[in-house]
This record gives sequence, C-alpha cells and structure tokens, in this order.
Amino acid sequence: MGPGELMGVFREDLLAGRVAFVTGGATGIGNGIAHALGRHGAKVAIASRKRENLEHAAAALDAAGIECWFDTCDIREPEQVERVVAGIVEQFGAIDILVNNAAGNFPAPMRKISYNGFRAIVGIDLLGTYNVSKAVFEAWMKDHGGGVVNISAPFEGMGVALQSHVAAAKAGVDSLTRTCAVEWGPLGIRVNAIAPGEIAQTEGVARFGDAVAGSTGGNNPLGFAGATEDIANVVLFLVSDAARFVSGQVFCVDGASGVDAFKMKVEPPSED
Repeated sequence: MGPGELMGVFREDLLAGRVAFVTGGATGIGNGIAHALGRHGAKVAIASRKRENLEHAAAALDAAGIECWFDTCDIREPEQVERVVAGIVEQFGAIDILVNNAAGNFPAPMRKISYNGFRAIVGIDLLGTYNVSKAVFEAWMKDHGGGVVNISAPFEGMGVALQSHVAAAKAGVDSLTRTCAVEWGPLGIRVNAIAPGEIAQTEGVARFGDAVAGSTGGNNPLGFAGATEDIANVVLFLVSDAARFVSGQVFCVDGASGVDAFKMKVEPPSED
C-alpha cells in the first residue's frame, strides 16, 4: 500500500468508552492521532502552549463529532501539567490513554546550539514526557491501568547531524519508556514508543526541507513519505486490546530508513 491509499483497518468502536490525552494535539502528528482516537470512539483531551491552535483544533474535532476538551499547558512546568491532568479527570472521569507527543526541534549543528537551546529541547522532549507521564500515573493510571505511547525519534542507534539535542532527549524518552513499562506493568499499564520517520506535511519536514539535501519525500526503501495516519494507526494498535501483551517496545515507523545503513539505490527487479 503506497501513499494516498490509506484505509480504515480498525472497528469504529475500538476505543468506545475510553478517554485519551494527547499532548501537542493541536497540530501535526499529534492532531492526526487525536482525530484517529476520536474517530474510534475515545473522548479526547488535547493540550499545547498556544490557545489559538487549540481552539482551531477543538473546533475541527467537534465538527467531526468527537467529544473534546482542551487547555493550554507548558509541559516543562509540573504545576501546569498537574492542573491540566486534574481538569481532564474532572471533565471525563478518567485518562485511559496517554500519548506523549509534544516536542520541540530545530536543525542546527551542535556547536551552534546555545546552552539554553539545548536545555529547552531536553526540557520539552524528555522532561515534558516525564512530567506528563508521572502526573497521569498519579492521578489515574496507578489505580486503573492504561496505555501510554511516547512519540520518539529514530535516532538512538545512529549519529544524526543537526540533531544532537533531539537525539539526546529522545534516547532518554526511549529509556524512560522501557523503565516505566517494567515498573508499571504490574499495575496494568503498558508503555510503548513510536519513532516516526519522514511524515509528509508536518512542521518537522518543513523545517528540515532546506537542511536535508535531496530529500523529496521518498528517501527510504519504500519510496514515499509517511502520513500522519501511518503513525496514528500504530497508536491505535498499541492502545487497543490487540496489543495487550506488548509493552516496553520502541516501534520505528519510517519506511525502513532506519535500517538502510548505506542508502544504496537498488533497482527493482525487471519483468524479464
């Protein structure tokens, strides 16, 4: 199945009766995940720093028939996170699904990243994931179980130019994913992560368009850029009962680019 050929593969009531919280759910991949969770029956809470983006996203979710609640939040600030988590529990009575999607990024060589710039990315990507996970755990999941999906990046096993700050933070996210899966598993909480590759029409791709020479939306063995639905579909699987025995894993959803070590061009077999 190539680009533009996505189709629904899950029951529409897959997540009926569940409540999902998506950080950074107003735009990009997070917004696509929020819509997918809502289309499959979940009530959805989203949070980000910009109220204008949240209002626009909530209106679109509402127009799609998805029950939605939102609030502004800087996930680097534990007090704000705890306030938002308490608001979700008050509004919907639960938080069964958490998607830690909010992240920061900008392409730059390490020597040009300021101390504050490096700290900011680690603060959003790693500390933010910790803050939200801890708050949701304490407020709901420790007593009721649940599913957590952290959005990571496919950098852990390689060196990636212009991404020293993000790679360091996301390596921490992957480690946190595994540790939480081990510690929280006995409480009925499953924790996994997704490392997206190139996802078309997202802010990340827009920012990297000038930095990555020759990237035309198919720099992987499958030959096309992914879509937000590709990430959302893996989230749906991971938070569903189909993945009840899956925890502590990091799933690369990248068209095999992460294992294509030498980037050699292989001609497809001829029809002869």
